Amino acid sequence: MGSLADSLEELARIGAAEDGGVTRTAWTPELFAAYDWVAGRMRAVGLAVEVDPAGNLVGRWEAGEGKAVAVGSHLDTVPTGGRLDGALGVLAGVHAVAHLREQGFEPARPVWVIAFMDEEGPRFGASFFGSRAFSGDDLGSYLGRCDAAGTTVAEAMRERGFDSAHTGAAARIDEVSAYIELHIEQGPVLEAQGRAIGVVTSIVGLRGYRARLRGQANHAGTTPMAMRRDAFVGAARVALELRDFALSRPDVTANVGRVIVSPGASNVVPGLVEFTIDTRSVDPETVRELERLVPDVAGRIAREEGLELELEVTSSVEPLQLDQGLQRLIEDAASTEGASTLRLPSGAGHDGLILGRHVPAAMIFVPSRGGISHSPDEYSTPEQIELGMRVLAGTIARVSRT
Repeated sequence: MGSLADSLEELARIGAAEDGGVTRTAWTPELFAAYDWVAGRMRAVGLAVEVDPAGNLVGRWEAGEGKAVAVGSHLDTVPTGGRLDGALGVLAGVHAVAHLREQGFEPARPVWVIAFMDEEGPRFGASFFGSRAFSGDDLGSYLGRCDAAGTTVAEAMRERGFDSAHTGAAARIDEVSAYIELHIEQGPVLEAQGRAIGVVTSIVGLRGYRARLRGQANHAGTTPMAMRRDAFVGAARVALELRDFALSRPDVTANVGRVIVSPGASNVVPGLVEFTIDTRSVDPETVRELERLVPDVAGRIAREEGLELELEVTSSVEPLQLDQGLQRLIEDAASTEGASTLRLPSGAGHDGLILGRHVPAAMIFVPSRGGISHSPDEYSTPEQIELGMRVLAGTIARVSRT
């Protein structure tokens, strides 16, 4: 079936943009075209394939007995994202199955390769739809969310032939014994320290928000500065104050990533601004501090600027410590490959953050050039991703014997 790098290159043509990025958002034709392509690769290595009621693509190596070892990630992307984020974990799982079969390995328990629906969340403003459904979480608050065109999640599902009332049937976490995910680091640490494999110790907790500040649209030339109710100024102040707080703390990130300004004319004071806020930390106490900080900061600035504030929580996930026993198995598999390792936390969220609350979970990182991700410039070498796949395969073999 060729190399893993070749497979990733071919998959990246689905949803490709002129700048080299890839766009495959949730419930779109591009994402399901990627599903069809990956499903063909799954069948080629002997996996039984299905798409569950929550839109997760599942390939099953029905061997042995007992609960399955699950590996995977996601195939959806951020707009004009990179070629590796998510896709590497899914395709590496397929290639790892092929690698183990070529070696004549027969697992003592089933092995599943899963592509979870909508891990990234840019279309509807909420992440982890598929992994939450698979874990049996309540998705009621998701289904009414709208994209920029006013389409709800439930409507988007219906367009692809899915009934949102049946998402509960995707809950299969009770059939899984462990979860392992291979991913690019999305950071500079492994490259800077010259290590080949990252063994992830924890995954960051996050709080995500959708904020709306309403002021008064007015003429930009005739409205005195002291008499303005400028919604954009309020949003800018919120962004800067959260940034300053994050700069003061080594364990915090804060980001305002999407801003919509209305009316959006150069000679009109902005009367309405909608924007997103993303705050993260690996420390549970700090996550709770951020949970208090964001509404306090936004509320105070809204009052000072004479604005009306609406603040909606779109994501709320606690930090997760990953399984230490699985970490040791990853290190053992890396040692067999002659690969150096480094234990480190993940500052990005992953589907393992959801599954790891129910079953032992682990993550394997490979280096990212320049630490760049969510960008067309995202890159890891073919040798790095091939090594990561072999370490994943070795870990699957070790876990499936237990």
